[in-house]
Amino acid sequence: MHDRLKILVLGASYGLLPGVKLALAGHEVTFVGREDEIARMQQDELVLRIPLRREAGIAQLRCSSARFTTPDRADPAAADIVLLAMQEPQLADPQVAALVQRVGAASVPCLSIMNLPPAPFLERLGISGEAVEGAYAGTDAWQGFTPGKMSNASPDPQALRMDRDKPGELTVTLASNFKAAPFADPADQQVLERAARDMSRLKVDGIAPPVRLLAHSSPFIPLVKWPMLIAGNCRCVKPDGIVTIAEAILSDPDASRAVYDAVFALVIKLGAEPEIMVPFDAYAKAAAQLTRPSSAARAIDGGAVRIERIDRLVLNLMRANRLDTSLIEPIAELIEKRLVANQSQN
Repeated sequence: MHDRLKILVLGASYGLLPGVKLALAGHEVTFVGREDEIARMQQDELVLRIPLRREAGIAQLRCSSARFTTPDRADPAAADIVLLAMQEPQLADPQVAALVQRVGAASVPCLSIMNLPPAPFLERLGISGEAVEGAYAGTDAWQGFTPGKMSNASPDPQALRMDRDKPGELTVTLASNFKAAPFADPADQQVLERAARDMSRLKVDGIAPPVRLLAHSSPFIPLVKWPMLIAGNCRCVKPDGIVTIAEAILSDPDASRAVYDAVFALVIKLGAEPEIMVPFDAYAKAAAQLTRPSSAARAIDGGAVRIERIDRLVLNLMRANRLDTSLIEPIAELIEKRLVANQSQN
């Protein structure tokens, strides 16, 4: 391990959230993005805005030390750890898929902060085959990956670009922590714990801004987000438009609780420890602050033909485990219908 970790971040949008903090903590961070995107990002400092919890105001983190590259030029073999911070459907792009394949071939530890866990990580939990059918846009990208080299974090923090003309600026709208499942290899785990420690200790102007990376002990910690994704993010999609996550949850709390509890039961059955789970009431309280539609819903409303299909994965697993799917099937069917409609218009 180098004195300064060499960190390759696949995804120059949401990836700014961990990447900027790790760069300011003293590590060598390289962002991978589209050529036009990174050309604009290199023109100025990267800016990360995070609302403070106890102190009033917003922490503004500025970074000028980061590096940039494109998928075809990225060298994962030179990295100590790779962060996957993109939407899974981007793996349908041949250049992105080829890069992910090179990550696997390089046998470098890889931490995903995607909502949809990568297939190699699910293999570590005994989930593969028919259970993942139809869930991934870029299945070929995961071939050759060693499952033990893949970790996944629950991507709780909410963040977005407020100005499309300023791709190097990201604003956090809900500050929470990334909780990463442990790696199988102790050496890889040491790298993760080093990154987590340095990112969490970072101070700017004497203040430790929120959003930490936590090296969790449970391999099931990323699945804790699944009830939230199905009850909130996926239900932002409506037949004729989209709604905010807050509205999706709070317009009918009883219906939301029923969906949440159904997925909660699945995660427990898959092996998650009850003590790591988030109760519905705690999630509903946080959801009141989520005053924008989910990224998946915004993508569908914008004409996307692919999104991360966490709904499909959850539905497959509920069927495989003989759980009642009556509350989940309509959600997945509506998402499928909207995507098919988008495909017919392209």
